[in-house]
Amino acid sequence: MNRPHDPSSATNAALLRAQAFMTPSPVPSISTELLVSADGELNRELHHFLFDPPSNPDLLKGKKVAICCSNGVEEVEITGAMKWLTEHGATVHVVAPRIGEFHPTLGLRFPPLTKTHVLAIRLMENAGWLKIDCYMDEARVSDYDACIFPGGCWNPDFLRADSHAQAFVRDMLASGKPTCAICHGQWVMVSAGILKGKKATAVWNIHPDLANAGATVLDEPCVVDGNLITARFPYDLPRMVDALVKQLVK
Repeated sequence: MNRPHDPSSATNAALLRAQAFMTPSPVPSISTELLVSADGELNRELHHFLFDPPSNPDLLKGKKVAICCSNGVEEVEITGAMKWLTEHGATVHVVAPRIGEFHPTLGLRFPPLTKTHVLAIRLMENAGWLKIDCYMDEARVSDYDACIFPGGCWNPDFLRADSHAQAFVRDMLASGKPTCAICHGQWVMVSAGILKGKKATAVWNIHPDLANAGATVLDEPCVVDGNLITARFPYDLPRMVDALVKQLVK
């Protein structure tokens, strides 16, 4: 008798074989291939989230989601969310601050491409450029049904200092719309002062930051407190998006 074909096993084998042809990463990096082929419950969920065909391409038709970020956004957290949401019918915008002029005493240099794109990363490794759809100072809560603040350490550390980003996440939460953050993205929520008295989670090393901001911190893949939805790590992305969808589709 022929054994049933397991497409996920075939995909995992292909991903692992691809790894064998890659040279070692020159910097600390997160490998999407390793994330989705590891034998863990949350890894398997991420695998299906990224590779399964859409169950209902019209599930989120008419819905609009803002993914708020800056340079240094964690690649799998933004591209994985964008892919799943758009394949299920949503319109997704990359919303980012404008890169302004810096005083020469700071010694900062930004390539011209940062005026229209944000640089994604894999932990500490540069990835690709993602086009900005809307600038943070132009974004209006009334234009979106939900928002996501992805991680990557550099991204939210830049974004948390942007007054428009702080106002946007504050107003999104107050509006009752799904307001999500994953990994280090919660830093923007800390700076916006919206976590006091809330249950939340984040990547493990910033749990003290959430606690200092007045949150009750839980070490769970996804924590939902009203319309505040938070998650810890790239492999928690499917559960965060699932919680978002449950609030959008009732």
